[in-house]
Amino acid sequence: MIRSLLMASGFVLATGALPAVAQDYQVRDCRADTAVTLPMIATGHDAITAHATDELLGPSIFQRFSTTENDIDFSIETRRFETREDQIAAYLSCDVPFMRVTHAEMSMLAEYTGQLDATRMQPVFFFGWSNGADAVVARDASSLEALSGAKIATDAARLDLALQLAADAGTAPDIALVEDPAAHFANTPDAMFSIVPTPQANVLTAGNVGTGAEGSVNGARQVITTTSANRVIGDLLVVRKDFMEQSPERVRATVRAYLKAEELFREDAKKQIVDFARAAEMVLGDPALEDEMKTLWSGVETVGLSGQTAWADSQSARSFRNLVNSGQNRMVDTGLLSAAVALDWPDLDFVSLGDDLWDKRRVQTSSFDRDAATEAIKAMSNEEIDDSTIAEVTILFKPNQASFPISEYRSAFETALEKSQVYAGGVLSIEAHSSYLGYLKGVLKQGWEPPRQKREVASLRNTSTARALAVREALVQTANEMGFAIDESQITVNGRGIEDPLGGFCNDLPCPPKTEKEWRESRRVVFRVIGMESEAEVFTPLNDW
Repeated sequence: MIRSLLMASGFVLATGALPAVAQDYQVRDCRADTAVTLPMIATGHDAITAHATDELLGPSIFQRFSTTENDIDFSIETRRFETREDQIAAYLSCDVPFMRVTHAEMSMLAEYTGQLDATRMQPVFFFGWSNGADAVVARDASSLEALSGAKIATDAARLDLALQLAADAGTAPDIALVEDPAAHFANTPDAMFSIVPTPQANVLTAGNVGTGAEGSVNGARQVITTTSANRVIGDLLVVRKDFMEQSPERVRATVRAYLKAEELFREDAKKQIVDFARAAEMVLGDPALEDEMKTLWSGVETVGLSGQTAWADSQSARSFRNLVNSGQNRMVDTGLLSAAVALDWPDLDFVSLGDDLWDKRRVQTSSFDRDAATEAIKAMSNEEIDDSTIAEVTILFKPNQASFPISEYRSAFETALEKSQVYAGGVLSIEAHSSYLGYLKGVLKQGWEPPRQKREVASLRNTSTARALAVREALVQTANEMGFAIDESQITVNGRGIEDPLGGFCNDLPCPPKTEKEWRESRRVVFRVIGMESEAEVFTPLNDW
């Protein structure tokens, strides 16, 4: 028995992971005959779980593939959980030896579940990512720039996104863990940012800018969704250590069945034979919520066999190890954890478990129409570009510099690539700027006429484009050296010339640099991750397999 084991945690009290009333939690050892019961929660990934139990056309997917390596058949059951506290209680008592968590939730809970070796969490399956299911809403702010030094509210399920945005802000914001971020945002006038499910964000913002009517919040806007930040919030399945040790064959067979269920679900979804009403009944408790279930499914992304292996590979950019380590560092920095907590890593051979999949590859298709993305960005004003920027990295160059050696710029290149991996749904724009001092001297001192001014501006823009192309080439080479599988259609170039001077404009001309430092910094290349969610023509149709 653990008396209020998790109640000591600010995570629990703030997020509603357990009731705010002290209680006893029964902790029992798992037995060899404990049933394999999988938890289901209100997420799009569980459309797969529900489909895997469908017996309409014969034995279900789980029935067909729940066989151990020793040819022993067993049953896979499911249980729907409406609250996080019920799921944790079932996990501790071993009524359900598995639990669904995100990477951040696992870190927050591990300090307590890890106090007993039996309840230690073992990650065994990665469902995939939130890809549009969650959004950041802001009050009286149109971009993430205002997040610097502000406060952002979230629940535990979306904490990974809050931690990532805090890391990318100029000054890290305070992170407030609350039970209901949407209600907190609506009822707390000084709550500036909140992370909520996208359907709730649509209500809070009235689909655009909130007016205060019909549940919206006056001045509220969506500033980013996980359509752009689509490698941040992950959905994991963990199992108790004692159950894993007693029933390793059943755990491996369960993972094998899930891998097959994911593949077959995609095939059946293409054929339009998935019963989403049945999924809604199993996941949401009501078959009438079929449209809501479809919306949940449309807001997530699965990863396939290669995604499982990449998640388990510590060298992969968005691996379990890297996500947990970076997340825990941020949690310690923000006071959400007193110290890093040791976690067990995924230790299954996913390649062998997926040996009977039809397609073992995850086909990497171009996610963007690069020409459309380039034109869309060029059509933006400087203010619109700033408002659409999610993250940025800047490098400087010398006068007349044409090449960008990796040895000199590696750190910045690696950071830019990391941002492109995190925000894989955004465009990585390589934006090159020129020094405008020579142009100003020509106009103000030498009296260049308008035709000459026009030629010089065009020349500076062309030179900037050449620099941006050179940087792009070096960036791709860096990715190859690092072993990053990048989508080159995500990377665009934008030669700005003197269109966005560092000091702004004075009487339609770039303001003269006030210091030598400003003059040097005007020669810059900016890597911008730009959210393009409203630019539908930028994306090409996805083919995930």
